[in-house]
Amino acid sequence: MHWLVPTGRSGQSIAAGYVALFAIVVWVLGPVAIWLGISALRTSSRTGVHGRGRAWFGIVVGALATLLMIITLVSWAT
Repeated sequence: MHWLVPTGRSGQSIAAGYVALFAIVVWVLGPVAIWLGISALRTSSRTGVHGRGRAWFGIVVGALATLLMIITLVSWAT
């Protein structure tokens, strides 16, 4: 149950996960998810708070969304 309800996790890791989910549809949010994920990882390593999985999810999905955004913009420009 602990992995379903976001208790004991940093707010940044929770935000990174949700922003990454929205970045699947709204690709502009990809870099925001990456930034939140990196910030959450730093906070987690400094304070020992849980949420590293959500932070990594934000980084990976944010990177994929950013890559899709760049590919789409380049293909439209040519």
